Amino acid sequence: MNRDVAVRDLGRARGIIGTVGSLPSAADVPAPASTASLPRGAAAGTAVGASLLALAGGHFAVDCCTGIWPVFKTLAHLDIARAGLIASVGSMAGNGLQVAFGFAADRGWRRRLVVGGVCLAGAVTLVPFAVRSYLLMFALVLASQIGSAAFHPSATGAAGALSRARTGLMIGLFLSGGYGGYSLSQLLFSSVYRHSPALTPLIALLPLGAAASIALRRQPAAPAARSDREPRGAMRVPVRLLAPLFAVQVFTNAVSSSLIFLLPDFLLARGAPAWMVEGGGHFGLVAGGCLGLLPAGHAADRWGARRVLLAANGATLVLLALLLGRSSASAVDLGLVTAFGAFNAMNGVVSVAEGNRLVPGQASGVSALLMGLAWCVGALGPVTAGWLADPMRGGTPAGALAWLAFALPLALVASFGVKARRA
Repeated sequence: MNRDVAVRDLGRARGIIGTVGSLPSAADVPAPASTASLPRGAAAGTAVGASLLALAGGHFAVDCCTGIWPVFKTLAHLDIARAGLIASVGSMAGNGLQVAFGFAADRGWRRRLVVGGVCLAGAVTLVPFAVRSYLLMFALVLASQIGSAAFHPSATGAAGALSRARTGLMIGLFLSGGYGGYSLSQLLFSSVYRHSPALTPLIALLPLGAAASIALRRQPAAPAARSDREPRGAMRVPVRLLAPLFAVQVFTNAVSSSLIFLLPDFLLARGAPAWMVEGGGHFGLVAGGCLGLLPAGHAADRWGARRVLLAANGATLVLLALLLGRSSASAVDLGLVTAFGAFNAMNGVVSVAEGNRLVPGQASGVSALLMGLAWCVGALGPVTAGWLADPMRGGTPAGALAWLAFALPLALVASFGVKARRA
């Protein structure tokens, strides 16, 4: 990091992440004796790193809860069609609010949305107490989805704005925290649930602790709010450029969310061992996604979004076909699931980073459109998957995923529409 970029990034860390309340600016606190003599560029790098760590920690806690429902429905032997409906409606309702939350974050509400969102995300840990009522379970899933929706655009926009020269890398590092929590969510929940269903609310201590850590930090002044006309005017200009990125996100999220939802049942039908069914497969899928984030962010910064999206979706299509073509579960399936996760995850970081470049003044709003609204539409995947896989209708998890895989060629077509740019 050269000195000019580092100094610029320090300003962003103080003015943008400061509004999250997760970090005092470097000018607000005396430097400790061990760092008082650091060059200004080094202090800038430290401020950016600490801000990013706080955001990624909150992301870890939120996503450690949002991955619970797919494995709980298998452990509790819930009706797969109803469980799919709960997953889709909850996700659509929550993620649909990301657009509103994103624009609210850009208008000075970032800190409150981040803290409140992290707290609310833990509601789903109470589902074992509501197992007799699908309506009450839906309410808990919905509450967690709304909390996640409040957190994601606010924190993603802040992370992307930390360094305009390294937007892809910043967002990739931020997303890696969420992928880490999401990868462990089912393993952690299954372990606690098997020991005692009454203990699952203890998992909510993770988001509550993260929220308290953010809330207790001093909050520098928030950026001045924009006029009512600015967001709408700014967002009208690049709609044609954002549309292909939005389409890529919709199609790839429909497939990935369906695979996440059906993976426990898919592996169970293939005769996989219990550890793989109850979180091991999910861990491989999401951990693979985490491994793909930083290479994707770096590649997008260097070679452009279009090339990365074409390569990622081509590989994803081949890997899913290989997975569905197998007849029994083994370590090979785990490897294919992990590789699928790695390439599929590239879509999110590349699309959001490119959108932030196109509309740099509306980072949270763009993140909400390309994450929240796209996820809202893509959330039709699980309810469709649940209906197609319902054994009462003669369906199977593999058959349902095979039909939904047709969305990947559409993602490739949309990738061709992304404007090419020089690195």
